[in-house]
Amino acid sequence: MKHLLLPLILMLGCVAPAASAQDIFDSGKRDPYLGVRLGLDITCPTNVDYGGFKMDWYNPGAGFELGAVYNIQLWKNLYFEPGLNIYYSTMRGEVGTGAFPASETMKESVRRFGFRIPIRAGYSFDLGFGSISVFTGPRISLPLIGRYHAKVDKISESQNLYKDGMFMHRVDLGWQFGAGFTYDHWVFEISGTAGMLDMYKGPASMHDNGVDITFGYNF
Repeated sequence: MKHLLLPLILMLGCVAPAASAQDIFDSGKRDPYLGVRLGLDITCPTNVDYGGFKMDWYNPGAGFELGAVYNIQLWKNLYFEPGLNIYYSTMRGEVGTGAFPASETMKESVRRFGFRIPIRAGYSFDLGFGSISVFTGPRISLPLIGRYHAKVDKISESQNLYKDGMFMHRVDLGWQFGAGFTYDHWVFEISGTAGMLDMYKGPASMHDNGVDITFGYNF
């Protein structure tokens, strides 16, 4: 986050002589608006922790988010922005199935599709030619479908990720933080999400973190 905010601070410093503090911190815009968003969703799961023994089980996986936000101005350039997205996320892993050294490798993947509800608050800085915003808030993930795939040699299986006896919880809650740039009606954002809930059932634990690169349009 430090590396993300530093360029924004420098840019604000460069435009400060050309714009007053009143212009930057209070653009005078008060009307709520609707926006649409499309983003690359990168799942970055933590190591699986089993009784203090950490296993680098899953690799990051790519997916997407598509949805809408409703921006409500609260005070000066402080805003509240709830949203609703559909999303598809993936993550993959490999684990040895035999004794050391492992005789075979099992390849796994987890794929989820459902809804996400970001509830963000932020502040925008009006630069005249566009604006920069910083934001944060919770994000709830509600998968409708989850599939677990495993393959060893030529044998493969696929199961419902959330049926009885499977290892992963359905609902997730993360805390999102990020920054964006708006030019005219167009929006570009980069955000990160820290998973707040343990996604594993039983003695093992794992959290879902993520990174999103998002493009959008405000009406």
